[in-house]
Amino acid sequence: MKSLWFGILASLLLASCSNYQRDFRRASITKPSPTPTGPWKGTWKSEVNGHQGPLWCIITKDKALPDTYNFRYRAGWGVLQFGDYTHRIATTKKDQTLPLNHSMTLPGNFGTYRIKGEVNPGEFNARFQGNGDKGTMILTRPHDQ
Repeated sequence: MKSLWFGILASLLLASCSNYQRDFRRASITKPSPTPTGPWKGTWKSEVNGHQGPLWCIITKDKALPDTYNFRYRAGWGVLQFGDYTHRIATTKKDQTLPLNHSMTLPGNFGTYRIKGEVNPGEFNARFQGNGDKGTMILTRPHDQ
């Protein structure tokens, strides 16, 4: 019975991973936007315990809500990749920069985090804090663009 549940869980995780990777590749094919929207790739690092890993984000303008952007994340730690959650942020673009100063609740009881920083057409730099952890998120445009 354990192996059946493990198989089901592994299948769900792989399907989620492949959907995100497919969407990220699709977003990476287009020419980089002169705005902060589009794909981003980088790292996150905890200042509390030194844990770190890869981080991907696809930023899209929310079509239904003005001054709102959807940040769709995927993260990694060691050989694990997890996530595919969207953080909706209401923010007003200043020139070509999105200021970030918002809370996000992670799925799966991973806690609520505060994110503060900014995204401009060439850099995505932010700090996170919450759930006993704090650190940095540094992303750039994917190299294959």
